[in-house]
This record gives sequence, structure tokens and C-alpha cells, in this order.
Amino acid sequence: VNNTGSTVTVNAVKVHVDTCTYAGWPSATLAPGAELIVTELPGGSKVGCPGTVHMDTSDVGPGGQDYSLNCSPDGILPTVEITINGQTTPYTDSGQVLNTGGFDGACVGNESTQWTAIGHAPCNGSLFSLAPAAQTHGVGTTATINATFTNSCGQPLSNVAVHFAATSGPNAGRAGTSATNANGVATFSYTSQVVGTDTFHASITNTVGTITSNPVTVTWVAFAPGGGAFVISDLKDVSGGSVYWWGAQWWKNDRFNSGLAPASFKGLELSNASPWCGQTWTTQPGNSPHPPKTVPSMMAVIVSSHITKRGPVISGDIVHIVMVRTNPGYGPNPGHPGTGTIVGQIC
Repeated sequence: VNNTGSTVTVNAVKVHVDTCTYAGWPSATLAPGAELIVTELPGGSKVGCPGTVHMDTSDVGPGGQDYSLNCSPDGILPTVEITINGQTTPYTDSGQVLNTGGFDGACVGNESTQWTAIGHAPCNGSLFSLAPAAQTHGVGTTATINATFTNSCGQPLSNVAVHFAATSGPNAGRAGTSATNANGVATFSYTSQVVGTDTFHASITNTVGTITSNPVTVTWVAFAPGGGAFVISDLKDVSGGSVYWWGAQWWKNDRFNSGLAPASFKGLELSNASPWCGQTWTTQPGNSPHPPKTVPSMMAVIVSSHITKRGPVISGDIVHIVMVRTNPGYGPNPGHPGTGTIVGQIC
């Protein structure tokens, strides 16, 4: 990792296995925080090395002899010389990752090893996972899925293409690809205009085959049908608690630590079509933003910590969004209150 704080030039790279030397990597510019990863070249130069394959280091034995199909460890510790800004520094592959523990990797059937930090023990295999395992969002908002790809030692594997795909649910077929960053993390974000639960998998394809992740789910819940959202006060934000999200007595039933809401607010905002925590909303007094005729059995509801009125405009904040199981009895007339029970927090 370039931790110098400035851009450096990698002038040359050489790999030594006893008397055998591989070279031929082009010079490269390394930005601050960037990583230098040395991989096998299809061509290049070699001196004192057996065989015809460039950098088949597990076939190199003592004195540069051909070690093909030799399954006895040879004890050779490869070294890597890196020349940066004209200064050469040798690094010892003490874990013998480059020469597969000092014997021909063909003896164990698979010579593939994910890259690892030089001087580290071999880190065969990889770890690939999606998170979070489950998340819930209001329709019209954005869900983000994170894929993490590391070697078996937990070291991040960067610049690897990850393919995300919804395999079932209302958005089945939705897919995208992104590359892992320096932390080995790739992200995929999407929105939904329909309710339901999507199941996602991710995959990575390399020369060995395809690696498949664990499944994760994204559940989409509707806000108020037709746009906007109903609101409750922060003092009512208790998991399993009863809530009053619409009606003529909203201001009495939904009190705040800071006091009361304007009596003319009945519980519906219509300015924010896809609300999220940390945002704000505005509306008009009474039921002038026409409320929906019906509501779903499960609905996303805004939690506000303060609501104010200035002239014909009522506004509030969004400290949480919760999932509410609605009770029968709601009507678009404020005389028919909307009530329910909080069953979970979305954000």
C-alpha cells in the first residue's frame, strides 16, 4: 500500500526463486493509498528458469532445476524486488505462497491461491458474503447491498467484478455489476416502486469457476397510497406500541417532548414522495392533501420529533421510519381515525 501521502512510480518488479529470476512487469504509477498487486504475466523475461510457462514458480527447484511433479518441499523462500522512485527493496515470501510451499502445486491438484500480503502465510481460498442479511425500506427509497470479498486470511481482494442479481420477488431479474474497492467491498443500490420481498445473490467468476454468495432479502413496504406518508410523534415510537397516525385528534394523541403539534395537522404529509431518516416534510392544514381512500395492512409511517406551522404550511422532521400494522376503521375523513401497531423500525 502506498502510505507515503504522495504519488510514487514503480520502476521495476523482479521475482527470484533461488537462481531463477522473472521480470517484465511494466512501470506503474501508484496514487496515495493505492495497492501494488503483482500477478502472473502471460509473457515477460526469465533467467535461469526451467519450463516454457512464465512465472510457474512451483516448477522451480534448487539451482533453477525443473521441479515439475516433485512433491518434496525444497525449502526455497522466494523474494520479490520492488523498485520505487529508483530505490530497490527486497521482500521475502516467507509463507512460500509464490512457490506453493516449495513443491509443485500440481501435486495437490490446484495451484490457485488468492493474492496475499507479501511475507504472510498462504491464504488459500476466499470468503465471499452479502450483507445485511435482511433490510426493509419504503417504496420509492433506496436499498444498498454490500458484498465483501477477502482471501481466507481476511485480507481484502480489490478490483474484482461482483455480479448482483435478484433471483425472486417483485424485482426478480434486477441485476448489476460493480468492482470491489480497497476494502474488498462492492455495493449495489436500487429502488422499488412495488411492495414485496426480493431475494438477492451475488457471484464472482474467475479462472477456477464461479463463487456464489449467501442470499439476502430486501422487503419493500408502501407509504400512504397515492403518495406522501402518515406521521406519528416520537413519544409514540415504541416497538409493539399502539399508534394514532390519522384523525381529527392527532395533535392530542401524538404529543412531543417539545410540546404539541398544530391542531390543524391531521397526520398526512404529501411533499416527500420517498421519505427517509434525516429528511424533512411539509403539508397543508386539515385534510387538504387528499388522503387515500384505503390503506394497506402493513404501511411505512414517519416518526417526527417536532412539527411547526407557519402560515398555510406545516412542516416536520423525520427521525425514524417505522413499519405499522394498520387496524380496521380508517377513513379519509378525519372523523375516522387511522390507528395501528408498530412492528418494526425501517431506519
